[in-house]
Amino acid sequence: MTTTDVPDYYAEFGIGTGDSAEEIGRKLDREHRSWAGKASKAPTADKRREAEDKVRRVLEARKALTDPSARALYDQRLARSRKKKPEDREPRTGRPAPGGTVRDWVGIAERNIEEGDLRAAEYELRQAVHHDDRNAYAWRLLGAVHQDLGAYQDALQEHRRALQLNPDDAANHIQIGNVHTALGDHHTALTWYIKADELSPGDLATELAVGDGLYASSRFDEALSWYEKALAHSPGHTGLRDQISRIWSLRAESAMITHPVSRRLVVASEEAARRVLHCVDQGLAVRPADPDLVGRLEFYQGLAAESLGKTWRWHARMLWVVVPAVVLLLTPVKSYVVFVVIAALALIAWIGFRPRWWHTRVSLPRHLLNQPQHSWSRA
Repeated sequence: MTTTDVPDYYAEFGIGTGDSAEEIGRKLDREHRSWAGKASKAPTADKRREAEDKVRRVLEARKALTDPSARALYDQRLARSRKKKPEDREPRTGRPAPGGTVRDWVGIAERNIEEGDLRAAEYELRQAVHHDDRNAYAWRLLGAVHQDLGAYQDALQEHRRALQLNPDDAANHIQIGNVHTALGDHHTALTWYIKADELSPGDLATELAVGDGLYASSRFDEALSWYEKALAHSPGHTGLRDQISRIWSLRAESAMITHPVSRRLVVASEEAARRVLHCVDQGLAVRPADPDLVGRLEFYQGLAAESLGKTWRWHARMLWVVVPAVVLLLTPVKSYVVFVVIAALALIAWIGFRPRWWHTRVSLPRHLLNQPQHSWSRA
């Protein structure tokens, strides 16, 4: 995947030379998530180091390819390097079978999983645990395959068997939590994610799992805290930035009210407008990559900014001024009538010229204005 002295990130990570910076970012995010997950699930220290090295190379590729000036320089270095004769490489050897004679069921299953053949992987792993029922990694992998196949009860049994054999395996705790999430039991899933973080503190995969568990449980404040902690470890993680921005979007929505007639979100107070603007600023500050999410935040920003502007609108309460003024106009002309009419018109203008949020508030039923501030909910 590399040339003699410059790593070929294009070939290594399946990046096209014509891909935009945004497309490259998405591909590298997928690679980062994949290898970060493998690092947390690695059965041996060697495999963990291999996965961690891959994560480091993904981050180096991001620095080289997502910035236009850095990419131009990298392309020049890569082109020069390709002109050199590549050094001979050592032939790759296959994974040796345990004991030299027994079939490497787990190794074959791993290749099946990489190729997307889950049924073949299931067969190999069933053989693996049949021949060695104390192989915790094989039990965990079989549970993960059954989860992907939708056999959640089988997956739970296999993960619990792996847990008996290796109770300190953080990755297995995450897998058990994932099964409960798939079953809709977010509370139980969260307890497993938190335990995984206790076993492997500071690990990106466990921090993301806890954040996702809290988000699924609608505990958005706590989820935001975990996501921000994970972002400090992986600032280029696009999906993580989107999730943080999505929470700020939910915060902005919680400051608004759904109008009973138009069924649209409206801003009904100056405080709400300021809060929406703050949430939007925070949501955009993490640079989300999802265009729909960016568009939604900008729409909320426009609603809040517009609500602070002033305009004139008619209100029924103005009748208490209009009716007496009309009556005076119909009476015989007197010197003070003109001044009364002018004062009435000024009062009408003063009553009607208000911030847009004030006009919106007047049009809303009282029960919507007096309801307690609701917790965040998904829109």
